[in-house]
This record gives sequence, structure tokens and C-alpha cells, in this order.
Amino acid sequence: MHSAEARATTRSRFGALRFYVALAIAILVLHTIDSVIVNMPVVLPEPDRELSLALRQKQLDLWSEMNKLLIAVATVTIGAIGGMMVNRDKARPLSPPQLRRAVASWLFCALSLYFGYLSYQQGTRMLSHGVFDPFTPRLWWPARGQFWTFLISIIIFGDFVYSSIRGKAAAHS
Repeated sequence: MHSAEARATTRSRFGALRFYVALAIAILVLHTIDSVIVNMPVVLPEPDRELSLALRQKQLDLWSEMNKLLIAVATVTIGAIGGMMVNRDKARPLSPPQLRRAVASWLFCALSLYFGYLSYQQGTRMLSHGVFDPFTPRLWWPARGQFWTFLISIIIFGDFVYSSIRGKAAAHS
């Protein structure tokens, strides 16, 4: 009986390892796609002062909406993780790997919130100087950090939910 439990634990660990290897590959592919798109040449039209102001306003609006959206969904994800932890099966204690997944997801959500705050602060600072450029490194890096840390958080949260469901199914079998 003890041997069967050890095999199940080993299978579970290899399943989690396979998941995170696939996750690393997916992140590498997404990062490569992002890098290719970012490095594509931009065709700039002849400057038109009136059009330029309208485009700057649209850039600011798009950046602001994305920042707000990522802050909102990161906050909701933190609540969802808490909800999963509170509403889980109380008869079975949370396993250390499950606890690590929940904490890692919380941590990456917190990092996403931090990068969103940093991006917001840098955008505000730029506007106080009368300029706005979403591609300046001061704004570009925090915005990328906000997105990628949120994406990682969601993937880890998905693994947390999936392994919780698998654990419940295995316990009821």
C-alpha cells in the first residue's frame, strides 16, 4: 500500500514538472513572438500637429485602459485564490505543494500590481513634464512586467485549481 502511495506521489511530481516545462516553453514562445513584433519597423507618416495630438491622446488612453484592466484582474485573481483556499474541502489539509502554488500565484499577482503602480507613476511623471511616450523604457518595462507577472500568476493559479480538482477526485475514488 505504501508503495502505491509513493508511485502516485512520484507520478504527481512528474506531472507537475511536465506542466512547468510546458509552461516555460509557452512563455519562451510568447516572449519570442512579443520580441519579434516589438522589433518590427514602424512606418511613421509625415508629422501633422493636430493628428499628432490626437494620436498622443489615444496612446495615453490605450495605455491607461490596459494598466487599469491588468490591475483589476490581478486584484480579482487574488480574491479568487483566497476564495479557493477558504472554500476548499476542510476535511483534507492543504498539501505543501498546493500551498506553494497558492502563495506563488499571490506573489505574482502582487508583483503585477506593483508593476502597474510603477507604470502608473512613470506615466504620471511623464505627463507632468508635458510628454508621453508608451515606448520609453521607463514605461515600457513596467508595463511588460505587469503583463507577464499577471500571466504567470494566472497559469500557476490554473495549476492550483487543476491539482485541487485532481486531488479531490483521487480522494473520492
